[in-house]
Amino acid sequence: MALNGAGTLTEQVYVGIRRDIVGGRHQPGAPLRLAPLAKQFEVSTAVVREALIRLAERHLLVLAPNQGFRVVDISRQDLLDLTEMRVLLEGLALRGSVEKGDMDWEARVVSTHHVLARTPFMREDGAGSTDEWATAHNAFHDALGAGCGNRRLIDMTHMLRDSSELYRQLSAKAPTEQSRDVAGEHRRLMELAVAREADEAVAALTDHLQRTSDVLLEHVLVD
Repeated sequence: MALNGAGTLTEQVYVGIRRDIVGGRHQPGAPLRLAPLAKQFEVSTAVVREALIRLAERHLLVLAPNQGFRVVDISRQDLLDLTEMRVLLEGLALRGSVEKGDMDWEARVVSTHHVLARTPFMREDGAGSTDEWATAHNAFHDALGAGCGNRRLIDMTHMLRDSSELYRQLSAKAPTEQSRDVAGEHRRLMELAVAREADEAVAALTDHLQRTSDVLLEHVLVD
């Protein structure tokens, strides 16, 4: 897979490997070897290593002594911790956006929702969501909190959302998820945000995040 176009080689490799991790192509706990990845992306192992270090900083990989890089493991407790932190921090960012966001913020929320609503959701093989939908989904949730004005808070929500993608892809395959009106949940979030209904928007976001967690705890991460 030769790389070209805008951006550094490291950035392109980072994006490519991240896409494969959150898309489920590299399973939780799976090792990632420098040489095969360098061959896949047609770059040096130094470029791959730099990209993997960045992914480890985003908590998508771990670097174990004498073992190299591997995809982070998933667990019920980690999901509970992750959901708790997302509810707190993304709720705080959304409330800040509703209270401080300008017209450009409103336009971004509406436009990212427009793209999300019109992007095909499930892969044809049923193995999770499409890469395009995952990208649009991430952009929409980013937009919701982007108007808060707190760069550190926004960065923390980005990192937590990266980690949550490993779980969200698994939830998409759960039986009860097929009947869930995810599109309706996103539409309600958009409408409440631009209507400046802070309490209702944060409550809707909390419910949205908790539903995904509950699906996983009931159907995927069973004891």
